Amino acid sequence: MQAAVTIPTMKNLSLLKNFAVFLFIGLCGSPIAAAPVADLYEVRVPVPDQSDAAREWALKTGLAKVLIKVTGNSQVLLNPQLDGITAEARRYVTEYGYVGYRDPLATEEAASEAASSREGRAINIRYSGPAIDQLLRRYQLQIWPAERPSLLVWIVVDDPVVGKQFVTSEQFPDAGDALSQLMADRGVPLLRPMFDLSDLQMLSEEQAWAFDQARMAAVAERYGMNSWLILRAYRSAAGQWRGAWLLNVEGDDSLHSLAADSLPKLIAGIVPAAADKLASRYAYVPQDIARELVIQLDNINDFRAYREATEFIESLKPVRALTVDYVDADRVGLRVSVEGEASLLLGMLRRDSRATELVPDQPEQYRFSWRKP
Repeated sequence: MQAAVTIPTMKNLSLLKNFAVFLFIGLCGSPIAAAPVADLYEVRVPVPDQSDAAREWALKTGLAKVLIKVTGNSQVLLNPQLDGITAEARRYVTEYGYVGYRDPLATEEAASEAASSREGRAINIRYSGPAIDQLLRRYQLQIWPAERPSLLVWIVVDDPVVGKQFVTSEQFPDAGDALSQLMADRGVPLLRPMFDLSDLQMLSEEQAWAFDQARMAAVAERYGMNSWLILRAYRSAAGQWRGAWLLNVEGDDSLHSLAADSLPKLIAGIVPAAADKLASRYAYVPQDIARELVIQLDNINDFRAYREATEFIESLKPVRALTVDYVDADRVGLRVSVEGEASLLLGMLRRDSRATELVPDQPEQYRFSWRKP
């Protein structure tokens, strides 16, 4: 297996030089308020056994899953530029190991007939992030950065006996497990409602079933979310699950319907389309020519704040290079070279709890106040 080698980039070198601007000394780091998705290049692939053939198949399947997760595009492998790419899967692998696996989409009926239908084995595979990124840039494929906004998700079912009820992991463990795993497979941070008194006062089961968007938006605002998804489902007399789902991404909503053999499989029919929709809003296509933004950071009072802010911005996927333009009291001006649209990087800053956007002092400039969490 080929291990990934980290090579200092130009933006890392320029950032190190910029530390000399400050006379303050600080060694203690601070955690990033909005942590990026940590396992974008890692997947788990179920296998029937530990044979060489099963392992090779899993490495190829895993590469396909990673490409979908990193690009945010479930159709990425239809790109003719990637023809035969999975045949080279081993060159991208850094490590793998066998782990226990439970299939979240297996029905209770199937599990009762054969315990092995749920409990099995999988290969946990990690691929080289730098190698995958290089592949995406070589073919100018869509990149969905790891700094991804969470998606608030409700599921409400209409049961003929108990009526309408919200799906929770306690009452519907299979559905909860399926939602968690499917969202993780696509690298979408999942936020579940707490269903506390405040939630239930703002949005009842009946209102959720009616897709009361004003009330759902109010709950989303409570959680600081601007994207949310709701599924309403019922089981027909013939035993088939039917549902309708509404996805709202920053005010842009879309309504769909579907059917499946089980509630977990109904969820499995939703997640790919929802993830693709989110990625279309937040992903970008790398370009040969980068754009330069001027960003002013206020409230940079010491070296610790400077390092935290600049390291955070420098770590964002669209950033190619970062240099200090000026230092004025507690203000720092940065010139940031970015791939893709400026709105993508600015959106990442706006979603971080430490950055508050201010009115800029000059045109063609963006200004944020930085505060410690």
